[in-house]
Amino acid sequence: MRRDNLSAALGAAVLHLFCPGQVGAADAGKEAAVLEAAFRQQIGEHLDATERARGTVVCIAIDPGGAAQSPSREFMARLAGEPSVRRAAECDPRPAGAVEAMTLRPAVIVTAGPIEWIAEDEAWVAVSYFRSARQSALRRYRVVREREGWVALGPILLDGPA
Repeated sequence: MRRDNLSAALGAAVLHLFCPGQVGAADAGKEAAVLEAAFRQQIGEHLDATERARGTVVCIAIDPGGAAQSPSREFMARLAGEPSVRRAAECDPRPAGAVEAMTLRPAVIVTAGPIEWIAEDEAWVAVSYFRSARQSALRRYRVVREREGWVALGPILLDGPA
């Protein structure tokens, strides 16, 4: 290992050792911003004027890798301006169609994560949605950091050789 690489590695280790909350908090904040961008894109995709008129809600879950879970209250506060968003625990994925458990309003269950970091300013996020047994999908979305913050650009379409 070169001397400057060794110094950088030691510096990072010391910073993590003496300030573990700060390093982890910065990463957690960045991941939350990426997930928020992915969810905002999905809300726009699934809740057009017709769906809003029907009373459809979007129920969100976060999959850090292994098992999806409902987001924390702190995360939900990021989406407080959207009255049609619920935690996934408040919805029921039925074969005929997802519903909000208490009201039986139609629902779309959206799960985002895990995140694959491509660069410091780009992430690919696995996003699945469940509307019914016949209407569901799993795709990867490209999320990038722009001047105004993190923005989901849309699904990643990979094309193989013919």
